[in-house]
Amino acid sequence: MTEEFLHYLWRFRLFHPELKTVAGENLTVIHPGEHNRDGGPDFFNARLQIGNTIWAGNVEIHLQASDWYKHHHEVDHAYKNVILHVVDSFDVDVFTEGSKPIPVVEVKYQYRESLLSRYRNLQGTKLWIPCRNIMEVADVGEFVLWAPALAVERLLERSASVRQLLHYSKNDWEGVFFQLLATAFGLKVNAHAFELLAKSLPLKLLLRHRTNFFILEALLFGQAGLLEDQLRETYPQQLLQTYRFYQNKYNLESLQKGIWKFLRMRPGNFPTIRISQLAAMIHGDSNLFDGELISRSLSDWMQGIQATASSYWDTHYTFDKISVKQAKNLGEGSAYLVVINAVTPFLFVYGREKNLPLYLEHAVTLLEEIPGEKSSLVTNWKEIGMPTENALYTQALKQLKSAYCEKKRCLECRIGARLLRGT
Repeated sequence: MTEEFLHYLWRFRLFHPELKTVAGENLTVIHPGEHNRDGGPDFFNARLQIGNTIWAGNVEIHLQASDWYKHHHEVDHAYKNVILHVVDSFDVDVFTEGSKPIPVVEVKYQYRESLLSRYRNLQGTKLWIPCRNIMEVADVGEFVLWAPALAVERLLERSASVRQLLHYSKNDWEGVFFQLLATAFGLKVNAHAFELLAKSLPLKLLLRHRTNFFILEALLFGQAGLLEDQLRETYPQQLLQTYRFYQNKYNLESLQKGIWKFLRMRPGNFPTIRISQLAAMIHGDSNLFDGELISRSLSDWMQGIQATASSYWDTHYTFDKISVKQAKNLGEGSAYLVVINAVTPFLFVYGREKNLPLYLEHAVTLLEEIPGEKSSLVTNWKEIGMPTENALYTQALKQLKSAYCEKKRCLECRIGARLLRGT
């Protein structure tokens, strides 16, 4: 038994209807109140009938009545308006800060035992999602209704890191957007290295040289620490020479080469290729950082992001090592990931900070238009019948797994709560 389980029972009114207080008065729950996840009473603004009197106020829930005193609620002004104490086991009378007695209801055995049995089974399972063996076709419809809210919940979680970047950059929106884009270019393996690279090179400096692809490459590769004296071929030597000029001019300090990871990666995703593609993106899209973001469709974003590395990389994956000739353009799947991981969080935060609801809607619309991501997690969900055809669904499924299934928050999950009730 946990307090969370009692919260669930109270929230969905799953107790037997013939409730009585420990003093013997009839109790009718007109409205259980609003669930409070912060400090203070567990439910705000409940409406109850105790005996012949209608009460409006807050409800506190504990496993034992004496927990009221363990948590020192009797001296906490926030609990002054508690009108009912819901407990699994009654062991002591309780009083408010002003020594006012509080009605108590003991709910032990006042609910179906099957609810507790299902809850314990979900909490004790070691399956990849707790309800894997009891999910039904009906749960797909429940998920489809919940998916937009889950996707927004995921965007909200990402908002915290974006706002932190804004704080440290003194609200440099364009600079933060560039950092998000660069981080997304690095995929998961080199995301942090790309973030450091973007932070080490002010966007305004790069935009100053937007029309010269070669200088952009020299600045980015030089700052990345990937240009060295021992490079043999003419092109990287020229990049190094150009970088040293601008390094002195702008007083730049390059990163360490060791932060970049090449092992166990497809050559097309090597950071060298991605850095050149990042330079090409800056060079090729004049509206990427100073245009109207709300007016850009998914195809506009894709056109701006799907850049092609410079011709040197047609025959290279790393400096000084020749490979079979092939143009290195950012693939459609990778470009979609950049939109998912950089564009939509940025639009969402921008809309919230500037009070522009259309930006929030645009972020969600983009997710609906992007094909679903491909990963082992998404495949697992697909195998049990969950929809994965667009990024709104796959982002929602990722949020469901990380925020609910992994943390065994079955009582707060719309699917888990329904399964517990057996409806």
